[in-house]
Amino acid sequence: MRPVAGWGRAAIILTVIPLAILFGGRDLWANRGLPAHLNDLAGWRMQRDWAELVGIDESTTKTGIGVRSASGRQAYASIDNRGATRWHGQPAFDLAELPGMMAEVLGGLASGTAANDSNEPVGWSFGGSGALSFSVRQHDMVLLGVDDRPLIPALSWQCNAASAEVAALRSAGAEATVGRIEERFILPKLMWALAQEPALRSKVRRAMTTGDWAAYMLTGACRLSTSDALSNGLLVQASKQLAADVIANAGLDPAWFPEVIRSGRVVGKVRAADALPSEWAAIGASLAGWSVVAGLGDNHATGVGCGGLVDDATIVVSAGTSGTINRRVRPACKLRGKASCFEFYDDRMLLMMLADCAAWYERFVATQAGGKRHAELNELAAAADVTNVRRVRHSPSEAAERRETFPPEWSSMSLGEKVASTQLSIVAELLVRAKAMLAEADGAPAVTRFVLTGGLSQSPFFQQAFAAGVAAIAPGAEVLVGAQSDELSYQTAAYGALINALLPAKNGDLAAVCRELCPLKPCRTDAERGEVLRRVAAGFVGA
Repeated sequence: MRPVAGWGRAAIILTVIPLAILFGGRDLWANRGLPAHLNDLAGWRMQRDWAELVGIDESTTKTGIGVRSASGRQAYASIDNRGATRWHGQPAFDLAELPGMMAEVLGGLASGTAANDSNEPVGWSFGGSGALSFSVRQHDMVLLGVDDRPLIPALSWQCNAASAEVAALRSAGAEATVGRIEERFILPKLMWALAQEPALRSKVRRAMTTGDWAAYMLTGACRLSTSDALSNGLLVQASKQLAADVIANAGLDPAWFPEVIRSGRVVGKVRAADALPSEWAAIGASLAGWSVVAGLGDNHATGVGCGGLVDDATIVVSAGTSGTINRRVRPACKLRGKASCFEFYDDRMLLMMLADCAAWYERFVATQAGGKRHAELNELAAAADVTNVRRVRHSPSEAAERRETFPPEWSSMSLGEKVASTQLSIVAELLVRAKAMLAEADGAPAVTRFVLTGGLSQSPFFQQAFAAGVAAIAPGAEVLVGAQSDELSYQTAAYGALINALLPAKNGDLAAVCRELCPLKPCRTDAERGEVLRRVAAGFVGA
């Protein structure tokens, strides 16, 4: 029997292409290693690119990965998390799911199904060398036994059972050394966990964060990154070294905690697949030889990913699903205590939040926009009569369907006026917090620059309203907006991890990295309507 015509050619495709996907044959992706007729076959016209930076974001709800090539192309992919569970009634995550979720997202990027900054599908190769880092939900606690396997699920930031332990630590004066302690922090949670199961004490060999555990599994180097550890009661605030005395006085063994490493420094390199635990082998097949950079807690990563926190005279406002107001300050600044405080490399990052930001706007779009798309709504807002804009009141403590209170004129307002009113009301809530941030740090320099990022910043009217509001609370301040519009640039935690991965190659120069990866441009203003908007915004904010 004669062989089916073309079968030999198909066999080559079936064997060569998967090897390129797994092991990143650069020549194959460049089409220098295949005959021309193979490159032209159906399904092989997809663009391909070579990743050199990876940022992995493990949040409460998703596993997301951002990638960037040497040419500046970027892409992002994510999946919903698996493994949410409970331990002694408290929220936790089954760590066995993490390597599989990471491998699944990397596979989506390799296959070209991820969102990117091109209109064409792009497949990614991860072979060769590059750098990666993690952003992980703050306060996850990992306990490993003598076999380096997790003893319990990772207790999450949502575990708030350690109130008695927090009281004991405060009574003992621990906060004078490690800073403020809260129930979700690893130090009191570990005390609480051992009280629930005393037999654990003899089994624990290591204690760390989820991000440090992932880095350990990939590299074999066990380290405790300062970003998350500093916000977990584990480090001396003044020196960022292990708070061994506080830990010992709490009845815990300081030897359980790994050697401390500054975030943004290299932990080690990803081992080959055959040297990794079996569940991590798929990641080693793609990323062997890559540098793993000590990761960030998610709040720190989000501040980095916004791109504007390059000095202590800037406030960055991110109008994403949740709204965040970030400011970088020197450790010596005296704080008034209204903002949350996190590590930001050698400085501190202050954070205030609007829990509902783009989420608030999406509720409006879903219930009152008549099915119109965001671009259409933005055009209507830009054309609206701003003298008819009214304040929509927001009550975050109410159930979602009752959080907004609309003005009496609402039913008679045009859709454009409603869109503009909603966007300006969100701007006002952000600026109320930005105004408080201006007064938060005694001894800090005056704020001379505001940077707006996040999904809502794409709206021209939102930009105009924000610029007008800043003029009301900080006259003379420069107002800039992110110049990128690809999906990854709005995924600030993943983007922050990716930026962090680049820092060692740039000698830790965050400002230089942000200039390269986070270009900014002047925020859109409207000369004709600017003064009216400024007065309206000032009235909303109370400036």
